[in-house]
Formats: sequence, C-alpha cells, structure tokens
Amino acid sequence: MVRERLRLRPLDEVRDMMRAAFPHPDRTIRAPVAGAAGRVTAAPVHSPITVPTTDIAARDGFAVVSSETTGADDENPILLRDPFRVNTGNAIPPGCDAVVMIEDVIGEDGAWCTCRAVSPGEHVHPEGEEIETGDLILPAGHLIHPCDIGALLTYGITEVDLRAAKVGLIPTGSELVPAGERPGPGEMIESNTAAAAAWLDEAGATCTRYPIVRDDPELLRQAIARGVRENDLLVISAGSSAGTRDFTAGIIGELGEVLVHGIAMKPGKPAIVGRIDGKPVIGIPGYPIAAMAAVRELALPLLEGWGFYSPYGEHLRARLTRAVLADPGFDEYILLTVSRAGDHHIATPLPRGAGTQMMVVRANAYLHVPPGIGSIHEGTEVEVRLTGPRASIGESLERSRPVPEGHVQGVETMLPLKNSP
Repeated sequence: MVRERLRLRPLDEVRDMMRAAFPHPDRTIRAPVAGAAGRVTAAPVHSPITVPTTDIAARDGFAVVSSETTGADDENPILLRDPFRVNTGNAIPPGCDAVVMIEDVIGEDGAWCTCRAVSPGEHVHPEGEEIETGDLILPAGHLIHPCDIGALLTYGITEVDLRAAKVGLIPTGSELVPAGERPGPGEMIESNTAAAAAWLDEAGATCTRYPIVRDDPELLRQAIARGVRENDLLVISAGSSAGTRDFTAGIIGELGEVLVHGIAMKPGKPAIVGRIDGKPVIGIPGYPIAAMAAVRELALPLLEGWGFYSPYGEHLRARLTRAVLADPGFDEYILLTVSRAGDHHIATPLPRGAGTQMMVVRANAYLHVPPGIGSIHEGTEVEVRLTGPRASIGESLERSRPVPEGHVQGVETMLPLKNSP
C-alpha cells in the first residue's frame, strides 16, 4: 500500500531528473587562500608576479663568468678573477652566468680557485623559471589541496574566488529537542541536520541549520519559505512519510511542486524531491541511517553536478563473510565492517535497521546492491566504499559474531560483483 501510494521512482532516474531540473546556482565567494583547502576554484587563477624575479643562486658558492672556468679540474685549479660570494637564493650579480659550488673552491680571500669548470646557467635558477606574470596557477573547477596553498601564497595570491552553494537544513518534529538538552519520554535529540551539515560542508557547501520546527503546518510553511528564500538548496529532515504528522510533501506542493515522493532505495524510500521558486527541496526521512542515505545519494550528487567534490570514500574489494539478501526492485545500501585477513579484505554486513545509529559508528564501509540482484552469496568478492581512511582498517582477529536471528543483511555495494573461486 505504501509503495503504491508513493509511486516509487528508480534512483538513477531521480538523479538524472535532478541534474536536468536544477542547474548550478553560479554562486561564488572570495575567501582567504589560507582557508581554501578542500574548496573548488570558481575561475582560473593566474600569477600576478614572476618567480624568481631575477636569476638566483641554486647552491652556496661563488657567482662567476662560466667561460673563465674552462679547463678547471683537480689537477689544474683555475683562479677566479672576480668571484662574488652567494648563498642559495641570492641574486646573481650582473655579468655572472653560473655558480661554482663552495665544495669545488680552494684558497682564501683574494685567491679563490675552482677545481671544476661550470657551464652557462649551472647552479642558477633563471628569472621566471618557476612561473611568470600571467601564467596559470590553477584552472577553474580545481579542488584546492593543502600543497596548493603554499604555491598560491608564494605567487602573491592571498584571496581566491571559490564555488559556493548555500544549503539550508530544517529539522522537523514535535518530539525533537536540541542537542545538549536531556530528552524526556517520547523525545529524542535532533542530530540529522548536524550530521548532514558536516557532510555537505565537507563537500564545499555553506550550511545553515534552522531551529526545530514543531509539527504545525503553518510553522513548517513559514520555515520552508524562508529556507528557500535564503538558500540554493533546502533539506528538510523528517515529515516525508505518510503519517498523520508528515506535512512536508503537502507544503512543498503548496509552495511549489513535488517532483518525486518515494524512491526505490533502501534505506531512504520515503525521500522527497521538490522544486520551489526553481530551487531544489529535498525531504529526508527522520530515521538517522535513512536520512544519511538520502543525503549521500541525493544531495551530494546534486552538489557534484554543481561542480563540487563529494567526500565519498575510496573503493575497495572485499569478500563477504555472510550472504546478503536484497529486494531486486530497489537500490539497497548495506553497512559493513571491513577488515584485513592476510592478503585480502573481508566485509561483514551489519544488521539492517534504518534507525540504529550505532550501526553507522561501527561500520567503516557500505555496499551498494543495485536493482535486479536479489542475493549475494557468502564469499563473493564485491566492491565496497569506505567511509574512512584505508589506513584505519584493522586486522580481522576472529570471524564476526553471528547476527541475531531474524535479521536480514543489507548494505551499499558497488558493481561489479564477482563470485569467488
């Protein structure tokens, strides 16, 4: 009944629709270079200066006229006529074209000799060797790495234009209390928008978390209208199902249009995609694991389409320690614990449950089981996606404890799947 009412749409179809319906907002910010790591350049960055600004010494020694050292060797030291003492990085004086390293010089003040001939330009960094005024440093759409920061500052850049997107996050539900308060009977601490904001911030968005909105249609209508007005993307946590207090889809429809309500995805099936004033509005389920799946599979791909970089983990191949059963009509995402076992990795599916946040804490990967695959046998080698650094994966000390009876396994798996020998 729920599936029929929600008219579930395939996940790939929903993503394609979102890419076509919501072009990037073309918003940029100008920010200090020192804090730009992990952000994306909005325009090409060119050098305003030449580096080095003049010929400089590449070694400690003496700046010389190279032709005057011709024939010098250990058996035939040649007197340097007018040597100029330089250290690495010092400017080369006019008329000199090379540097004799201090290790190759003998004698004393007034009578320095070289035991090695040098050629023109030897041990010299010429003017503009590193970069010249107007040269490209970084192209548009470049993800700035920590190593880029030093180069930008060295080349005279202190601020840079970055791609930007403003994302608003609205938590809903009369049962919610803010973090820091002790929940009473039937209450719970609001955490979905904090977790989503951390993820979206990491992708380069600028997030605003709004106050909790109680289960009141008018209050929710006001909050959504404000969120759309102030942001490029609005994410609404909870209220996406078909319960008596789930108002999100109806109010999105009043203020704009509901494009999708219900996606063939587990967890995250009740997710909503709407459009208000041309802007995307995503309704995510209230259960934490389902909420994070919807953010990962809907909001982050949309940001990627806008030119941002998703903070997805790297892929890894691992063998399943247990069979996985999945609904062939859905994209299923199954949480895993991955560990090393000798020369390969093993992946243990965690119990399925959209509301159990400790499963996220215990997991370090997930498996995406695409539509059409109903089961994956124990021992199958699958491609999983890590949720943390590969270096944090530990050795398997023992086979994981059996899952309580009655649980079905499921997690996010990335094709291709391959049966082990």
